[in-house]
Amino acid sequence: MTSALNRVLGGLPPQNKEVTERARHRLDDLTKPIGSLGILENIILRLAGMTERIIPAVHSPQVLIFAADHGISAEGVSAYKDEVTEQMVVNMCMGSAVSSVLARAQKIPLQVIDVGIRSRVRHPDVLVQKVGLGTKNFVNEPAMTMDQAQRCVEIGIEAVEKHVSQGADIFVVGEMGIGNTTSSTALLSVFLDLSPGLLVGDGTGISTEQKRLKSQLIEAAVKHLSPDTKDPWDVFRKFGGFEIGAMAGAYLACAYHRVPVLLDGVITTAAALFASRVNPAVKDYLIASHESSEPAHVYALAALGLEPLVKWGMHLGEGSGALSVLPVIRNMCQVMAETATFEDARVSNPHRTHHDSEFRPVQGSAGSLMISGSPTVPDFTEAERKAVYKAILARRDIRSFLPDEIDEDALWRILAAAHHGPSVGYMQPWNFILVRDKERLREIQQTVEGERVRAAENYQDLKQDYYLRLKVEGLLQAPLTICVTNDSTRGGPHVLGRNTIPETDLMSTSCAIENMWLAARAEGIGLGWVSIYQKADIRQILRIPEHIDPVALLSVGYTSHFPEIPLLERVGWGKRLDLQSLIYRDYWGNEEDTKS
Repeated sequence: MTSALNRVLGGLPPQNKEVTERARHRLDDLTKPIGSLGILENIILRLAGMTERIIPAVHSPQVLIFAADHGISAEGVSAYKDEVTEQMVVNMCMGSAVSSVLARAQKIPLQVIDVGIRSRVRHPDVLVQKVGLGTKNFVNEPAMTMDQAQRCVEIGIEAVEKHVSQGADIFVVGEMGIGNTTSSTALLSVFLDLSPGLLVGDGTGISTEQKRLKSQLIEAAVKHLSPDTKDPWDVFRKFGGFEIGAMAGAYLACAYHRVPVLLDGVITTAAALFASRVNPAVKDYLIASHESSEPAHVYALAALGLEPLVKWGMHLGEGSGALSVLPVIRNMCQVMAETATFEDARVSNPHRTHHDSEFRPVQGSAGSLMISGSPTVPDFTEAERKAVYKAILARRDIRSFLPDEIDEDALWRILAAAHHGPSVGYMQPWNFILVRDKERLREIQQTVEGERVRAAENYQDLKQDYYLRLKVEGLLQAPLTICVTNDSTRGGPHVLGRNTIPETDLMSTSCAIENMWLAARAEGIGLGWVSIYQKADIRQILRIPEHIDPVALLSVGYTSHFPEIPLLERVGWGKRLDLQSLIYRDYWGNEEDTKS
């Protein structure tokens, strides 16, 4: 086995039972009778244990459809000819198959992977990773070699890991392959030690005679190939399909990365049973979407210990059943996240018991919950999270600008970011005056320059020299200056949350400015905050009412360089304080301070 396959097979984590119990505690505390959502509550608890998130969520589903042909189809076990596999794959990629329509309706990306279609697929969107040109006819010989068996499983692993790295948080895995119901039935017959006659169904709509033939062929093949029932790989290589192996690999990779996967019909469940025989821990990450009308499906689900969410009599395949059920799961995640608890809603909780009130999660040495990561689902990918911190750490006060006009769409995104700043009592005390008129900007610059020179008299020697190095020419260089104002009267005389700290209106406007600054940095646009002015002067120049405060003049424009070192540090004004020295615990001051 390759290192990737060994890594996944040897590292499947169990569900996190502590997170499951914490999720159960929250679920039982929602404003509803306990257990009133039936089996859906079990799904939420399983999702919590899988993802290690007390409040699980599904933000980025991904559909993977694996396709391949089967040698057994030569025996006439299907109502369709071999060429239908390729034709249906093209239909999927054109958006005209049932699975394509369901995925598109939910805005879910769908990837089709060719792991063994006999012919060349006539659509560029298909990812071609052929293990072979269809499997062998297992009536005469094993369906594939051991190398091929392992390779198709690896393809499934690689597909999942690619999309997990891009933020996928749940998978719908489907299949397409004429003859694969027969392969699945053969696998299940051996794994479950059941007669093929008990398992064979209508498949693609075969006749009674074809069903009898299918059972006989499977019985004869099992007798002829004599699989080692204790070796799942031996069973799979003799009766499996390339797409079935790829699905099994996908399930194993999902379990390895703690990502739930939604099973479809009997073929996907046969792949899951193979995966579970390779590593039983994979079962913890499987959700049965539905129970199909294929007789074998009931037995396969029972063997996996899975209860289907619905029984709609479906037997289409291609992930259609799972896609039909996925909205229910997403809705339940919303219920878990947004339904009020009895305490939140101030409703008496008739279910509260002494045991409930004493619920305490296990804690680590530092008091932190012993759960890896966050107890809720992050809706930022790793790349997005890094981008947020990059913007924060790379934000700089810019004083040198290029004359080029700012892209209008970017400007509105920056202003929208400011307007989405938090505000106490939702008072939103800000306004934004966009100043482009050069004469008006020159008047503002002259006022600011006069105040800068006067302020320099407050400093002596080198400090005065450092201060005078701070330039305000950006007001004339930048194509735009934004005056951000603060209206302390907005919201009326009694603003929620502002009764005891009246200056929270100014704090709110400062939050809007910080949002603007970070958004500008992300857009590659410089922003410089000019604060050396008399409010009365700016009010007069910009015709601002007396009760409105001009809080900031922000020069905005493209810049040739975002410096690594902040301006005031670069000119020698000061250095960033050590963060540790600014942190106290429980009360003001450190223990050493209280002893002195």
